[in-house]
Amino acid sequence: MQRVLVVGPLDRAARTLITQLRQLPSVTLTVYSPSRVTLPADVVALTQQPLDEGGLTAAMLGQDQVIALVPTIRLARMVPTLITALRAAGQPRLIVSRTDDVVEMPRQLRAARQALMTARVPFDFVDGLGAVLALTATATAVPLTATNPKSV
Repeated sequence: MQRVLVVGPLDRAARTLITQLRQLPSVTLTVYSPSRVTLPADVVALTQQPLDEGGLTAAMLGQDQVIALVPTIRLARMVPTLITALRAAGQPRLIVSRTDDVVEMPRQLRAARQALMTARVPFDFVDGLGAVLALTATATAVPLTATNPKSV
C-alpha cells in the first residue's frame, strides 16, 4: 500500500486528481491544504498552510510519496519549505506539479528545479495533473513477480 500526500490548494482540477487517486487500489490518500473542503471519508484531510514547515513535516511523516500542487508564482517560496520538510520526514518521493501554465517566469522554474537537484531529494517536476496521475499510478503498481500470478 502506497501512502500519498497531496499538498496545495484544492481547485476543481485538484479535486479531480484526488478522485482519480482514490480509484488506485493500492493508495492511501492524505490531503494537506489551506482549502476547507469536504473530502470523502477515506481521505485524511489536514487544513493548514503549505508554507508551515512544522505542519508539513508532520503531514509527510510515514508518506511514500508527496504531490505538491504549486502555482508558478509561489515556487520560489514553496520549494525550500518542501525540501526542509522532506529531509525531516525521511525524504519520501516528491512530485511537483505547477497548477498553472505561466511560461513568463523561466527563472522561477529553473531556480526551483536547481534547488531540488542541489538538495538531492528524490523528485519529479511535471506540468499537468495527468502527468502526476501517471507517475503515481506507475509508482503504486503491483510489481510483476512469481508470487503474484495475477500480474503476469
